[in-house]
Amino acid sequence: MNKIIVVDKPYGLTSSYVVNKLKKFFGAEKAGHSGTLDPLATGVLVVYFDDMTKIIPYIDESVKNYEVKILLGLLTDTLDISGKILNLSKIKKYSNDDIIDAIESFKGEYNYKPPIFSAIKINGIPSYKLARDGKSVELGIKKSYIEEIKIINSGFSTLNLRIESSKGTYIRALARDIGLALGSYGTVSKLRRTKTGKFDIKTSNNFFALINDSEPLFFPISKLFTVINIQESDVARISSEKNFKDVNLGSLLNINDQDSPVILSCSNIPILIASNKFDSNGAYISSKIKFFNKKN
Repeated sequence: MNKIIVVDKPYGLTSSYVVNKLKKFFGAEKAGHSGTLDPLATGVLVVYFDDMTKIIPYIDESVKNYEVKILLGLLTDTLDISGKILNLSKIKKYSNDDIIDAIESFKGEYNYKPPIFSAIKINGIPSYKLARDGKSVELGIKKSYIEEIKIINSGFSTLNLRIESSKGTYIRALARDIGLALGSYGTVSKLRRTKTGKFDIKTSNNFFALINDSEPLFFPISKLFTVINIQESDVARISSEKNFKDVNLGSLLNINDQDSPVILSCSNIPILIASNKFDSNGAYISSKIKFFNKKN
């Protein structure tokens, strides 16, 4: 089952639980995902089955979109409402200008300290495991980029924002820092990922509907990569030669960008994913190839 599916991850479930549940439901041999969501978070989770797991390293998810609800006046150890309360502060009435000034200051390059309850590894151990064991955790400053940050609405102690950021941005850390910029604290109470790369919540599948036999909407690979249809004879030659240098694949050799992988397909069945490398003069050097098992 070489398929890709976009799921709207429900609140309270881990990403791995959702992936494993779908793997079993669809009878796949392998399953993987890109971009883990915390249990508290909902929204876009992309799941890859069987040989589609081979394309995960090629997927561009450099830009992500979120909607977040920040609870002001509260700081927890996890930076969301699932954690232990560390500090409370009085909340003043913020004007719209106060909020705009605070959030606008985070646009552009964002240097931040990640939450200790995260998957960042220290000597091979995820920091959240160390934090849960009560061990001291010190994480270095990380860099990311905030492309856009807008107010959806705000209340006396809450702030709802729409954020577009680079991959690797911890929204929990941003919520904390926005709270500090307002002279208070900030903790995530709701988080929803609405888009990651080309995967949008609008084309996602409801998880509970899926596992109750709703018709699945699979994501077409043609929306991710250029797909080139080839003949069975070309498949045989590629399989034997393991490179494209002496194989006539027409338009494939005109794609002079090593960061633009292509899918070769035969009879509408993906055969392999290929990433070409060229020198500074545009001359072909080599190709990195990953073959798929010939099955749907």
